[in-house]
Amino acid sequence: MINRTYFARLRNVLLMHTILVFCASAVIAQQKQQPQPSTMVVAPRSNVDTLAEIKKSGKLRVGVAKVVPWAFHDKNDKTNKLIGFEIDVARKMARDLGVEVEFYPVHFDYLISDLLAERYDIIISGLSITAERALKVNFSAPYNVTHLTLAANEKMSKGFNTVESFNKKGIIIGVVEGTTSEEIGSLTFPNAQIKHYDEDQELFQDLTENKINAAISDAPRPEAVARSFPGVVTTPLKPLASYPAAFAVRRGDPDFINFLNAWIQERTVNGYLESRRKHWFDSFKWLESL
Repeated sequence: MINRTYFARLRNVLLMHTILVFCASAVIAQQKQQPQPSTMVVAPRSNVDTLAEIKKSGKLRVGVAKVVPWAFHDKNDKTNKLIGFEIDVARKMARDLGVEVEFYPVHFDYLISDLLAERYDIIISGLSITAERALKVNFSAPYNVTHLTLAANEKMSKGFNTVESFNKKGIIIGVVEGTTSEEIGSLTFPNAQIKHYDEDQELFQDLTENKINAAISDAPRPEAVARSFPGVVTTPLKPLASYPAAFAVRRGDPDFINFLNAWIQERTVNGYLESRRKHWFDSFKWLESL
């Protein structure tokens, strides 16, 4: 005969096990509801005197992302050289330093990681200032202000002239991944489908081929596409947002930041930066080079 005490003890053990499992599940559920620690990573500080290294090597190494009209290849040049607003700015800075300039075109997503890997000395690529990026790089003062504009496919977005008209299910809005347009697009059009692209060339190709309703990009790119494809692409809305763009360098080099801020101030006062902005952003003569 089995002892009744045995069953009593077994029942108590099973009851305790059930209680422990319940408590553990409750703790896990509570932890999931609580805010999780930030995953933003702080990049290590550099101990390199970048200005001294630039003068020693005789080269200013510049990271850029190929985005029209900031940096793109001139089809009319036999050497296929880079031209654009950022290219002019970088060339002028190198001349002022008395050194040559070397460009390192990379995908926008790799600009900061390649800078931290010391592939180049500075990012000159219309990089907007954000708190998350500031954990990885040091920003200069702003040297330009960029406006985000929406370009629409006229056939697929006929009669759309408000933000609300694009903020609907079934509407596809394209953005270049990793750029400010990606964040602004998601915030401004939460009900629409945001489609991500690696390059703006593919983005605007899909727009002109009736594959997406609209595309968000830095002005004047959308306006230039609208001029090149009249009756196909239009810019029906006011700018969605404006943001300051700054140079970015590795953390821990205040002397380089001091030089960059002084350079921006000088080239603002003497009108150089404004003249380049008017050339690349207020006119469309550069369309002949695409």
